[in-house]
Formats: sequence, structure tokens, C-alpha cells
Amino acid sequence: MNLNRRRFITITAGCVLGARHAIASDTMGARWQGVALGAHADLRLVGLPAQEAETLLAAARAEIERLELQFSLYRSDSALARLNATGILEQPGPDMLELCSLVSTIHQASSGLFDPSIQPLWMAYANAQGAPDPKALEIARAATGWSRVEVSMDRIRLVPGAALTFNGIAQGFITDRVTSLLKARGLRTGLVSVGEIAAVGSSPSGKGWAIGLADHEDGLAEAKIYLEDKAVATSSPSGTVFGTGPEGHILNPATGLAAAENWRRVSVIHRSAAIADGLSTAGILQSAAQLRAMAVRFPEAEVRAVDRNGNTLAV
Repeated sequence: MNLNRRRFITITAGCVLGARHAIASDTMGARWQGVALGAHADLRLVGLPAQEAETLLAAARAEIERLELQFSLYRSDSALARLNATGILEQPGPDMLELCSLVSTIHQASSGLFDPSIQPLWMAYANAQGAPDPKALEIARAATGWSRVEVSMDRIRLVPGAALTFNGIAQGFITDRVTSLLKARGLRTGLVSVGEIAAVGSSPSGKGWAIGLADHEDGLAEAKIYLEDKAVATSSPSGTVFGTGPEGHILNPATGLAAAENWRRVSVIHRSAAIADGLSTAGILQSAAQLRAMAVRFPEAEVRAVDRNGNTLAV
């Protein structure tokens, strides 16, 4: 299996390093970079004594570790890995149940296009370097369908051959959890990125945090937004490709095929990083009309999409 991961959302460094009131020395603020759920994680705290900031970062890292033990596909000891291996998870925890509830909400709002049960399809593509044979796809598709996943307070049960991936929403969910923890402990300004980005308060310049929605591989002029107490998630079909490509990692549960080339990227802004994450993932699979209709279901959501010709859609 050979996956090529590309990043399509970046934190504009100038908003921290070039601001007049940026961190003046190593004695103020702190930053941690690492990996969570297989994605880059970046936590920056500003305007705090370094020791206090490091204490907050340690608490945030512990929260990431706790939630990885629920949702990670990359750890054999996670609750999700046990569910996929055995087909049943007894006594799921409150975080797992809350995430499943969010999944159901976005699944319905997207007419079924947001569907974490596509993991068998994803594995069929990954194992075949992006070119699975029709028989493998047929077998994988037979095991998919979120409506067939049994979720209750007592257990989560899968049909035979099924498996789940929460990679289209869990990064946003963890970003929300870490942000809430840090704010509860007194954080008033900072950036939290655990695959998706949440801005707390204003940047050191006194304005919103500047976030770039594209990178050099996008081929378009970088679009910037300014966030304050909101989150943003961006999805792109080519954000991760199987092998040498060109098939992207976002798969259509209705067809079993990789996302059609409707959009180069879809960004969603919302106070919840989890909702932004799920909506941006589903949006890649939708037409412009479908994307607008889905956004209406979430009045706080703002959508910024760029199609293959470079045309923009703002909802």
C-alpha cells in the first residue's frame, strides 16, 4: 500500500511570526507539532508564559491520545480497530456515540454521500494501488451502508465484512475537543490544528487568524480567510491519492468510484470543526446545487468551493 498525502490547508505563518505583537521570545507561548489520526497536528498558544503554555499543550496532547484510542484506524488498540476486527463494540463510550450521532446527521443532510462505512471500498483501492478489479469493488460495496450500522447505548454492530473509517470527521471532532479543553483552562487566543483548524480569539495582530485554503500544488492563487472563534476544514480529491494516482481518497458510496472531478477543493467554515470536516468531505462528491442544499441545512456554515476550472462558489 502506497499513499501519497498532500496538504491543502495551511496556517499562514505571518499571522504569528510577522505580527507586531507576535511572540517576542521563547519565554512567551509554546507550539507543538506532531501526528494525530495519521494527519499533521499543530497547536500554537500565544500570549502566555512559556511554562503555562507548555502545561496546556501537555493537557491537549493527552486529550489527543485519549481520543485516538477511540477513533484511530492506525492503532490496533483503538475502539474503532476492535469494532472493525470483530464487528461489534460493546458499551461504546460517550465520545464514540456522539460522533456516530454527528455522522448520522451529516449522512442524512448529504443524501447518504457522507458515509464512514466506505472503509472496505477504501481498502480495496489502497490494496490495488488505486485500480481495484470490478469483483473486489462488488464485494466491498456489498458491505457498505451507514443505515446498516446498528448504533445503540449498549453496542455498535456491523454487518459481516463491514468496517468503518471516521477519517472524514474525527479530526474535526478531536480539534473541537482539544479547543474546548484549552478554553476551559483559560486559553483566550491560539490556533488548534488536529487535521482541521480552529481559531480561538484573535491573532496577535488583533485581527482574525489568517488561514490559507490552498498550497503550491493547488495551481491557483492562494485564498485567505480570517477566523476568530470558528473552524475551517478543506477537502480535496487529490489531498491523498492511491499509489501514483490519479484516483483520490474520497470515494462515492453510491457508485464505489473515486469522486468525480467536480471540485478542486471544498472548504467549510463553522463553529464546529467536526461539522466543517464532515460537510467538506461530503461536498467533494456533490454538484453545486447539492452543495447549496446541504449548506442550507446548517445555517452557520459558510462554503468556499473551487471547481476544476478555477471558478469559485460561495454559499
